Amino acid sequence: MTTFGTVIALGIFAVLLVPVVSGGRFAVQLTKQYVLAVASGYGIGKTPEMLTAKPPAGKRTEDQEPAWEYYLLKQAWRDIRHVHTLGVKSFGKGIAARNRALLDKCFVAEEGRPPKEPRAKWWGCLQYLGMAIGLPVAAFILLTAGLAGVAALGVLLLASLGALYALRLFDTAVLRVRGITVTCKTCGNRVTYPLYGCPGCKTLHGKVRPGRYGMTHRRCKCGKTFPTLMVLTALVKKPQDKPTLWCPHSDDPHQLAEHAGETREIVLPVFGAPGAGKSQLITVLLIAVETMAGRAGGKVSYADKSTKDRVTQARATLQSTMTTTKTSPAQRDAMILPAFSVHVAPRRGQRKLLHVFDAAGEIFDDGRKIQELEYFKSARTFVFVIDPMSIKTVWDTFEESRKQELEKRRAKPEPYVSFTETVSTMTAMGVDLDKVHLAVAVSKADLVGQVLADVDTEDGEAIKRWLDEHAQGNLVRAMDHNFKDVSYFVTSALPDEHNEAHHSVEKFTEKTLADEGLRL
Repeated sequence: MTTFGTVIALGIFAVLLVPVVSGGRFAVQLTKQYVLAVASGYGIGKTPEMLTAKPPAGKRTEDQEPAWEYYLLKQAWRDIRHVHTLGVKSFGKGIAARNRALLDKCFVAEEGRPPKEPRAKWWGCLQYLGMAIGLPVAAFILLTAGLAGVAALGVLLLASLGALYALRLFDTAVLRVRGITVTCKTCGNRVTYPLYGCPGCKTLHGKVRPGRYGMTHRRCKCGKTFPTLMVLTALVKKPQDKPTLWCPHSDDPHQLAEHAGETREIVLPVFGAPGAGKSQLITVLLIAVETMAGRAGGKVSYADKSTKDRVTQARATLQSTMTTTKTSPAQRDAMILPAFSVHVAPRRGQRKLLHVFDAAGEIFDDGRKIQELEYFKSARTFVFVIDPMSIKTVWDTFEESRKQELEKRRAKPEPYVSFTETVSTMTAMGVDLDKVHLAVAVSKADLVGQVLADVDTEDGEAIKRWLDEHAQGNLVRAMDHNFKDVSYFVTSALPDEHNEAHHSVEKFTEKTLADEGLRL
């Protein structure tokens, strides 16, 4: 009896084992088909069925950039939905194929052949029982794996978002520690996030930061990649791989100076009455920078073609006529003229990007136009040019013949008028003058030498007293009151016999730029 019971038990076990084994094999088969389908969705295998990525926009808009989106933000989710859709389809196909095979093998006889035997049908029933066992097992395994994949992608996305803000913070911190800012040489605005010109197709890109369109690099619609971080952009050495930077503060973007954002910059505004001699002083100042840096073993290079062309022309005019062309007010949208921008690499110390802004003197007669001069907000040193011939007590010392000779070369408004109007507008713009240094340049010393004969032009205090003695006490006190500190110079903005800057301009340049941390 015991032996018979054992045989019965073994028989029942064998019968039950058949659907279990069959179900396990079925579950493995379904899982294998699902995995192969997912792999093909990612482009792996003999029959890849990859999802075509959404192409970037053709041009920059408020919502889109002409660049490929960062994979983890959107395309990864499109891909995971696509591959699991393929997997589910393969899952259904596997079930249908198994069902069709069992029907043909165990239940449905082919035409012209005898019906299936009962034992075949019993075997088919056991196989269907195996399918009933294997199907939920496979579904559970694949559902668990799918949810794990989604969770892993979510973790990666969260980690990338954390890295995104960390990279942004790192980029900002490095620029701040190095004291690097970016000022548009055309409109004078401070640029926090410039537009990037693709080094391949030249298309402009906005919002170039770690984010939607890439972490450390962005891929343009043309396929060219470039950095999203200013610190990485500075490391790009090959011109064909380096993006150009553009100012975003206009419907018609302006290109920034070459190598902007790679080094500290000095913003040096020059203001004064019309005809005070600002343009000529700037020309000779740039000659002085080039001469003094080269004399000490340093290097000076133009930061853009516009500066090179204008300085070359002004220098040629100055050498032939001993004067420069008078600056004209910019007509379009009351826009200021571009700065003279040069890179100065002294023998010792860090390279600096020097922006010298020169606006037409007529702008300073109109407070509304002065507000276009956004670079005032970025400057730590201002240069105020005073034409001594605009001072009535000085002008009255000239003989009539000399007055007729110099009439067209003198500034008409007295210095106090230009100064007070400009300072009041600067204050309205939010410029903190208590933190700003003022360099006062008494110009045209070559024309009024006899008036300055008794003045030690190397002594700032002596120049200050001379202004006070010539009815400019209110101006002197206003300058001392409004600005952090004031330096006084007498300049003769003419080249010498070697076409180098006059020593008075060299002294003025050396002291003014030294206060900005640039020692020539």
